[in-house]
Amino acid sequence: MPDVHLFAPPDQLNDATRHYLASVADALGELGHRLTHTPDLAAIPSRANVLSIECKSAARLSLHRPRARLWQWLQGLYPEEAGWQFDSRLREFAWNRLEPWTLRRSQGALMVSRAMQQHFAAKYPHLRLASTVMPCANATLTPAAFRAPGKYDRPTFVYAGSLHRWQCIDATLAAFAAIHRQRPDATLTLLTAEREQAGARLRQLGVPATTVAYVPLAELPQALAAFKYGFVLREDHIVNRVATPTKVSSYMAAGVIPVMTRAAQDFAQHLAPATPIVWLDRLDAEHVSQRVLAQEERPLDAEAVLASYSAVFGRYFDHAAYRPALCDFFRNTGLAAP
Repeated sequence: MPDVHLFAPPDQLNDATRHYLASVADALGELGHRLTHTPDLAAIPSRANVLSIECKSAARLSLHRPRARLWQWLQGLYPEEAGWQFDSRLREFAWNRLEPWTLRRSQGALMVSRAMQQHFAAKYPHLRLASTVMPCANATLTPAAFRAPGKYDRPTFVYAGSLHRWQCIDATLAAFAAIHRQRPDATLTLLTAEREQAGARLRQLGVPATTVAYVPLAELPQALAAFKYGFVLREDHIVNRVATPTKVSSYMAAGVIPVMTRAAQDFAQHLAPATPIVWLDRLDAEHVSQRVLAQEERPLDAEAVLASYSAVFGRYFDHAAYRPALCDFFRNTGLAAP
């Protein structure tokens, strides 16, 4: 079985990326190819088939293995992220030079949203790049979590993820504080690997009724079963418009109601029929509090929530549903069965 080399630094293979790549590997396996992680560039043959998961690796491969065939998984917009999140115009300039070069060198690209496809089509109108879309999702539905005793009885909140700037953690904490003023029985748990930083931020802001913990992805469904709401706040920026945050699928798989802005355009479209979701128009704390408290006035039936969220997984989050399209994509871009 011939190899497709996954060229990526080991620190980029976290729980979420491994779940996505497992789905890619399944599609390649169906075509008779094996996805093999090869982080050492020297170990990649000159005419290899290679999948990269970020622009820097794609550029290194293109420079040192010009005869290799390259596919890219585009998880985000690297130039725009450099300019917005890291306030680095120099890095943004550099990425904007590397990005079109690596895209022209690519056989095709895996993208996480239709909004991302539209972004690249508008940014590079003369680029003819084959692509397919599969959203980021790292969970399968757990019906038992919806039926956890007392799950929907009171406002228990969770935030699962990093404390990076784009996660809007300060806005999340401010929103919870506003909710807690109206509902003193509300609690918030931060599930993050950055426990010391999270604890310091909570002490600095004086946010009440909060807990910090960490659980690995394998234990996340069981941990999330205890909560009613999950925060996913994002600013309206192009980086967020093309994104599909994995925490949304994690929350919904465990029956946790997302409290989320409409910044992620594909989510705003594909999750619109699902209920309940607390959709937000703004990030300010009082607005978030009002929307959550309005939801608190509505009775919930666990079986109805399960049915609604199951429909979302069936048509959108279940990666198995994307396998035929992935197989067609790889087959049509040069990875037919050997």
